[in-house]
Amino acid sequence: MLEDHFLHRFLNAESIAVVGATRNPFSPNFHLVNNLVTLGYQGKIYPVNPRVEDVVGIRAYGAVSEIKENIDMVVVSVPAQNVLDVVRDLVKVRVGGVVVVTGGFSETGEEGKKIQDEIAALLKAHGIRAIGPNALSPINSHNGLAICFFPVNKLPSGKVSFIFQSGMYEPRLNWILSDFHLGISKLIDLGNKMDVNEVDALEYLSQDPQTGVICIHLEAIKGDGRRFFSLLKETTRRKPVIILKGGRTEAGARAAMSHTGSLVRGSDAVFDAAVRQVGAIRAETLDDFLYLAKAFSYLPPLPGNRIAIATFPGGEAVLSTDLCMQNGFELAKLGPASYEKLRPSFPPWNINLNPYDFGLIYTFHGFTNNHELFIDAVLQDENVDCVALQLPPLMFPLDPPAFCPAFLRAVERGKALAAWPPHMLRLEGDLVAYLENHSVPVFPSAAITIRSLGALNRYRQYIQYY
Repeated sequence: MLEDHFLHRFLNAESIAVVGATRNPFSPNFHLVNNLVTLGYQGKIYPVNPRVEDVVGIRAYGAVSEIKENIDMVVVSVPAQNVLDVVRDLVKVRVGGVVVVTGGFSETGEEGKKIQDEIAALLKAHGIRAIGPNALSPINSHNGLAICFFPVNKLPSGKVSFIFQSGMYEPRLNWILSDFHLGISKLIDLGNKMDVNEVDALEYLSQDPQTGVICIHLEAIKGDGRRFFSLLKETTRRKPVIILKGGRTEAGARAAMSHTGSLVRGSDAVFDAAVRQVGAIRAETLDDFLYLAKAFSYLPPLPGNRIAIATFPGGEAVLSTDLCMQNGFELAKLGPASYEKLRPSFPPWNINLNPYDFGLIYTFHGFTNNHELFIDAVLQDENVDCVALQLPPLMFPLDPPAFCPAFLRAVERGKALAAWPPHMLRLEGDLVAYLENHSVPVFPSAAITIRSLGALNRYRQYIQYY
């Protein structure tokens, strides 16, 4: 059962001690406690700092051993040279798990690794599991738990869960949760992986009913590699897994060694082949990683590879068609009912239905209900499996609730529909926010839109094959 997995106690901790908590609002450690209060975490919070009486109005303790109650999770964020002393103190009480936020261990060389190994051995001797060091973790949107250095304004729930080997998500977190409109379920940052590793995290999230999509960032596999890929194969048959791996080049591998102390071994081509074989989706960049997370989070499974596309410039329709072919799609052949529905918007001659040219329609009929006509036509067409279309140029004044009903009907019908704006990277604004708040994803360009849909198509092919 999921409740029996040791990570359940981390992610559902009912009591948290924060060693290194501070009242200084300019210190990152301030937010380790303040975020819990701001986000409405309902468990008990025990700030630990011998130099203050309270932190954000909560009584502070001089040491973990002064806390008489059981503690589900201890978060340690003190200078590296003091961490071992803190661990020696905390093993005196009943502790469920430890997160070592502090860096400065195996990633710094042999001396740092020696201290890290000593900390790991001490915790293991007392039966205490540990995340880190060099880890900002965990986050659980369902209970307001967020161990972060940056202030977290809100924590909207979603079905995507992340496993990171780095805190690189941290400065982007508020953007991910607000302007990017991606709700998350859980996030586990593993850091140097002196104990808890990617196998443990995947094992937990694969069983978690609140997780529908798993996104994994790796620099190296620290756990049992065979078990990792076996677990991936089991998991991808039930939920998609997206993987972003650093250290693909020799220079990147050296950077990983100095970042989390990860020794990256083996051929990247072999890793890539193994990922494909078990049905996981590999992201090429961090941007790609996040856009794929959005696509799999927002969109329903694809029933096939027949796509309908519509753009404003005709030239973009040609390029978009090429992209569709390169990503395993075929252009859907729209049926007679779609033709009759769209015919009133034609110029004085017949035009191609797919790709559909909004720009040409605008020339003859002005900007009326072109998007609504097109979307409703393809919604009822049994030859269409998914839709990709361009939003209107910014010159058109739009009222989102009046413009978007057809988009929302696509969501209600379970048809995968994704959009992109006319200007590269213009993702702000009321229209985009309205669409994404109603489960219609908007990507920065046709290329990213179609590549993201292409990943859903590859996942469909894998599931159907196996």
